Amino acid sequence: MAEFLFLVLIIAIVVVVWTIKTYNSLQFLMQEIRESYANLQAALKKREQINGQMIDIASKYMEHEQLMQLQVAQKQGDMKQIRYLAQDFPELRANETYQKLMEQLESAENEILEKRENYNNRVKRYNAYRSAFPAVLIAAKLSFDNVDYYNVDDEKFDMQAAKFAKDDSEALKKMISSGAQSVGDAAGRAMKQINKGVSEAKKMIHKENEEGAEKPSE
Repeated sequence: MAEFLFLVLIIAIVVVVWTIKTYNSLQFLMQEIRESYANLQAALKKREQINGQMIDIASKYMEHEQLMQLQVAQKQGDMKQIRYLAQDFPELRANETYQKLMEQLESAENEILEKRENYNNRVKRYNAYRSAFPAVLIAAKLSFDNVDYYNVDDEKFDMQAAKFAKDDSEALKKMISSGAQSVGDAAGRAMKQINKGVSEAKKMIHKENEEGAEKPSE
């Protein structure tokens, strides 16, 4: 009986340790994504500000149609098209501030490309671990959902932040408590069966002893 209880205790400890270890791994990978997300968001905001300043300057020289083309080129990160559009406006090309903004925009585009690649690599690493067995057994219960990759046409990228703001510490506590309770219940049921078996065995032995005592000696 003592050996059985010891085995149950070992199983409970293994389950708890594995759950905590998996949770910590998921949390670490998610934290990496949070950092990459913040860096990418900062680079995107920087590009947005530069684009806005360029439009303000270009609006003094370009017509509405050319401005619309410029905005589309900016959204697509098409530096070649942006430079091409300025060719028809000598005064715009001669504007030093606009030229500096062009250089800053090109640098920002390269930075975004780098940070986007870093972000998507970390998302890939997280999704692979989260979806693999046995981590998948608890990932969904702890609200560790799959994370979407970032692409240049993603207009809902800001909504990703909602996936990173979850606090699953309470869910972890409940899971560990529930697991421990399940193991305890299983041990309790097993002990009842063992006790029942021991009790029946004692009754049988006692009955056999009584029957043996009632038989006359030869």
